[in-house]
Amino acid sequence: MKRIIFMRHAKTYKAKFNQNDHERNLSEIGINEAKTMAEFIISKGIPTDIMLISDAKRTQETWTYLNGIIKTKLSKFDKELYLASSKTIIKKIKELDNILNTALILAHNPGITDVFNDYFNIKLDHMPTCGAGCIRFHTDKFENILDCELELEYFSYPSMISNG
Repeated sequence: MKRIIFMRHAKTYKAKFNQNDHERNLSEIGINEAKTMAEFIISKGIPTDIMLISDAKRTQETWTYLNGIIKTKLSKFDKELYLASSKTIIKKIKELDNILNTALILAHNPGITDVFNDYFNIKLDHMPTCGAGCIRFHTDKFENILDCELELEYFSYPSMISNG
């Protein structure tokens, strides 16, 4: 079995005048979202072997708070995940080493939402900030994730957790 946790970055401040989108920071709400989701992911009892993270400032900051709790040993910041399409995200997953079992992909919309809709027939209107969905694939090779049975193990986001 292979698992992928698809996650969107936490809430950010709006871009300041002349601020590049790539450099936007997490807001205080976003910091709390990241901590909430890290605790939620840990509560599922599935160790995360690797995190692949967009190199944008907001995803790096989300990773900082996630990894402070999850403590994944392998993390890779990847410029190709910045505003990546669902196709690019799938390509990155298929390149993962099969010695790993669970990967967390931390990136952006619309790519994260589109992965669920375009490739796994999981209907999702919009991945909220810091939302996460974990899919379990009935395969032992990441390159086979499009050709195997799968199941959505969980889907959640911070306000869903804090509201019950």
